[in-house]
Amino acid sequence: MTEAVRLPAVAGLFYEGGARALRADVERYLAGAASPPRPVAAWRALLLPHAGHVYSGAICGAGLAAVEVPSTVLLLGPNHHGAGTGVALSGAGAWRTPLGDVPLAGGLAEELRNASRAIRTDEAAHRREHALEVILPFLQVARPGLSIACLTLGEPDLSVCLEVGRAVAEAVTRVEEQGERVGIVVSSDLNHYLPRERNREKDDRAIDALLLGDPSELFSRVLLRERISMCGILPATALLAALRHLPPTRPRLVARGDSGDTSGDTSRVVGYAALLWETRTGTNGSERKEC
Repeated sequence: MTEAVRLPAVAGLFYEGGARALRADVERYLAGAASPPRPVAAWRALLLPHAGHVYSGAICGAGLAAVEVPSTVLLLGPNHHGAGTGVALSGAGAWRTPLGDVPLAGGLAEELRNASRAIRTDEAAHRREHALEVILPFLQVARPGLSIACLTLGEPDLSVCLEVGRAVAEAVTRVEEQGERVGIVVSSDLNHYLPRERNREKDDRAIDALLLGDPSELFSRVLLRERISMCGILPATALLAALRHLPPTRPRLVARGDSGDTSGDTSRVVGYAALLWETRTGTNGSERKEC
């Protein structure tokens, strides 16, 4: 069932519930980032964390401060709750946060639906999911007038991830052929709940696979061989698959950290990172809030 507005599910839990306090927090995280003198304009994708802002806000802010955000963004995230279909596109006319409503990028959403039968409009998968919602206030502050399309993946099948990646590349290409640039933002935390040193080793292995750019290797390393509890492995795999069908990019790690940076408890942390894929010039993922 399509809804007119997707209402916030975790305002006041994962981030401030009032507009003034939320904006102040996000602006502080963006301003505190060790950003380059000039934000990158030519970029294709970002991977950002989705924990409570107090835990991962500095890393998310660093990622977004490094770029100029286009007016259209495709958000890809995990499905933590298992609700709805395996590959779910939000059909809501807008997503609401305390900072206001962000409208649906209708053309991009339509291209996604047309690109693959695996992608289905399903609001149930999005209604309680926090992974995309917690990033949205950062995008609202960084790019007023933004429009979005929101897609979650919850089916741990490499072939599905590869198909979604192909479809994302096709949809983005079609929209950009009409003169509208699209940024892709993947929502993912890294490894969960190990002592910092061991957790960082697992984070290193996931980051290395992301930078390598092989979707099959990322999927196999994280889910099958090394059991890295990276919650956004499915959308991240789809992203790497999409990048293989799009103009070449150059990946780099922008920032990293873990929940112990805020809590002081390094005995059981969650890892976070911001990764950026820049476009090569000259070429045609009681209730815990730290995860």
